[in-house]
Amino acid sequence: MAFVNPGILWLLSLIAIPIIIHLFHFRRYKTLYFSSLQFIQKIDQENKSTQKLKHILVLLSRILALSAIIFAFAQPYLPVKNGNAKAGKGLVCIYIDNSFSMTAKGVEGELLSEAREIARKIIEEAPIDTRIILHTNQLNGLEKRMLTKIEALEQLHKIKEGPIARNMDEIINWEREFIERMNTEQERINTVQHLIISDFQKETFKTAKLKEDNSSFYYPIQIKAQSKSNLYIDSIYFASPLQKIGEPNELFVCVTNESDQDVINVEIKVELGAQKRSMFAEIKANSTYTTSFNYTNSTIGIVEGSAEIRDKQLFWDDTYYFNINVAKECKVLIINGELATDAIKKVFSLEPFYQLSSIKELSYTSDLAEKVDLIVLNGINEISSGLATDLANLSEEGHSIALFPGENCNLASWNSLLSKLQLPLLGNVVSAGNRINNIDYKNPFFIGMFDKEKEDLNLPSILKSYSIVNANQSAAYSLLKQRNGNPLLLKSPGNTSNYLYTSSLGLSFGNFTQNAIFPAIILRMGELSVRKLPSFVSIGQDTKIQIYTTSNEEKPIHLVNKTVDFIPQFQRFRSTSTISIAGSEAIEKLVAGSYKLIDEEEIGSLAINYNRNESSMQIMNEKEIISAFKNAGIKNCTFKAVENGQSTTQLKLDKPAEYWRYFVVLAILFVLIEMVLIKYWK
Repeated sequence: MAFVNPGILWLLSLIAIPIIIHLFHFRRYKTLYFSSLQFIQKIDQENKSTQKLKHILVLLSRILALSAIIFAFAQPYLPVKNGNAKAGKGLVCIYIDNSFSMTAKGVEGELLSEAREIARKIIEEAPIDTRIILHTNQLNGLEKRMLTKIEALEQLHKIKEGPIARNMDEIINWEREFIERMNTEQERINTVQHLIISDFQKETFKTAKLKEDNSSFYYPIQIKAQSKSNLYIDSIYFASPLQKIGEPNELFVCVTNESDQDVINVEIKVELGAQKRSMFAEIKANSTYTTSFNYTNSTIGIVEGSAEIRDKQLFWDDTYYFNINVAKECKVLIINGELATDAIKKVFSLEPFYQLSSIKELSYTSDLAEKVDLIVLNGINEISSGLATDLANLSEEGHSIALFPGENCNLASWNSLLSKLQLPLLGNVVSAGNRINNIDYKNPFFIGMFDKEKEDLNLPSILKSYSIVNANQSAAYSLLKQRNGNPLLLKSPGNTSNYLYTSSLGLSFGNFTQNAIFPAIILRMGELSVRKLPSFVSIGQDTKIQIYTTSNEEKPIHLVNKTVDFIPQFQRFRSTSTISIAGSEAIEKLVAGSYKLIDEEEIGSLAINYNRNESSMQIMNEKEIISAFKNAGIKNCTFKAVENGQSTTQLKLDKPAEYWRYFVVLAILFVLIEMVLIKYWK
């Protein structure tokens, strides 16, 4: 047996008080006036033994009554199933999954409302002195506290759905860390019971970071929706990454039907500025349907758009927001070496869309490149360490770098820059098999450049080119390839737009500049280098969103729409700034929609969407859940499924065997015995 409040047991020393009282009572003399002493002597001899027994019984009843009261306040109990529990109060951790997937419809309303009702029943049935941790996916400071039953019931009604989704190991480790700190710093904890009320989506059920736990008890309670179907807009994309005024483009909308039944006559609506279009589609079971809408950019600037469907189950993922940003101009800086060609300058001079600056290598200063979109190195043989570092920093800040080596390159200086730009390294000059024989038509770089894919294009001959040292190890894309297997034109991986031409534009290396494909490639580099805000971003995912126009270095940037004014995490660099919408504060406060970027004035627009991870309706089954917990070292696990509504669900938790109520009854009984002895035993 253990005690919740063992410190109270020292009050058992108070038992000495009734003993002392009785001892003084035995020594007390009483004067009686009587006509004859012989009668007193006779009465005293007859009642002496009876009175002594009465006093002993009264004393014993008082001692037992006082002891029972003290034991009741100490709250004795027997630990559950094992005797290793420490003395302390019982603790119940209740986690309610309030992610968007819990807005699905159950038998008796939304899954979240059923989860709240189950938690309410558990809290009401818990012992009065039970400490409760009630939390959701927020895991913020407001949830990091122990509650009484009354406080937990009040907090329960404040739980609302939100976009935050947590992994299972993240939830349980948070609880364990908090309990351990509370147990050492403030309040001693006895048996800990973890209640996990969720739909247990496979997407978020991760237990790899859980450690073994044999002392606590875990109760995964799975609430199941009536239907496991969900129809949602998965993503959108454009046929061409270019957004130019007067040029047609195509918007693709991907709709996913995650159910076992076909969906007929689904209306897909698209709004793009003042344009509104819609179509009806039939989407097969467990498949993704892609449709497209043609449009032509008629204005310069940002045009807000959205794609929308109607679903009967979940609603938060039925709309996808996006922006189309048509640039007014592209700023290009050409840094020329000693043997630079004029071909690049002539190409950019063909269109007024490009604002061109051309300087000698020795005239370069970092301030010249801060405002440009594309920086071209033209015929430079040796790159200084200062220029290499500056170009690497500019690339990280969103600028594009196009590299056209000279005829006698210092490979060490060039490779130092290439490694910083995530491009493969250059090797010795190769003069065999240099004819271009392959174009990667599927790469977005070439979309819209050719009417159709042709195998017999009149491609220019390359007399010589630099070999590639680590082609297999690099993640760069090969846009043009030579017969000898070496790439001729490469693009850096990811969101960066850095290009490497592995030959030289000098006539001794070939006639590439005289072929029609050369100006097309140069102009496409410029078009794709325009720095602009992304067409769409996702809450909780995008950590660095480049902002290229700011007016005040002191004031933070605001994301503003009709209902939200949010200041994101902000970092300013030399020629750009970045904001982040990946923190917990952003996930909690931002809602999907179109936002204005406000500095001192409006500097842009950003389309923000919810992460689609919660859209998946694939859930864990009982066997998978219990197996995952046991594999993580959690042995005391009891699973419960709620399929027909919470009102029909009976959930019984293992509780310590408590005896304080029995001791209260015994205390009352002994007091009554004492009263009977005193009143009726004459």
